[in-house]
Amino acid sequence: MKKADRRTQRTSAKLRQALVELILEEGYESISIRDITERAHVGYATFFRHYEGKEALLADAFNQSIDELKQLLFSLGETKPEVEGRIIFEHIKEHKTLYQVFLHGEATLSLLEEVKRGAVKELVMRYARYTSTIPTGILANHVVSSVMALIKWWLHNDMPFEPEQMGKFYAELIMKPVRQLFRNWPLPSEEA
Repeated sequence: MKKADRRTQRTSAKLRQALVELILEEGYESISIRDITERAHVGYATFFRHYEGKEALLADAFNQSIDELKQLLFSLGETKPEVEGRIIFEHIKEHKTLYQVFLHGEATLSLLEEVKRGAVKELVMRYARYTSTIPTGILANHVVSSVMALIKWWLHNDMPFEPEQMGKFYAELIMKPVRQLFRNWPLPSEEA
């Protein structure tokens, strides 16, 4: 059974990679499932054992990458914003072509909105233990929108700074100002 699971994972990975490459080369609308399967060297019928269509494949690629990033951040626990930012930008750099597709907007706007809503919801729960004069929903939306904008800028400008430097920008531009709005957020010297 594990062998089949690994084979299934390899097939899905090949299909996701082929989709991303083709979107960057030709655009989402112009590619077919046949194009994807030929690029991935996977049988046409095999595609449909894994996905209902190319929309489901795109959603799978997007969700898998976001889940991987969440796991990375979750494993950090509470940490300095510079470290958190570096981890985010290292992940983005490692999956550059995938995020270029996602942030390009073609066929991904609904996926981005879904991720944004989920991220805002998670931050609202995280921020609920702190008090601020600004509602946590507004702060969470600001953080998520700002992070997405910073990532988009970085990718559109061919990543002119290393992830460590982007982590510092993330901390200075987004996280430190937001944390200062919370009256009972621990001071940076209190953090690990």
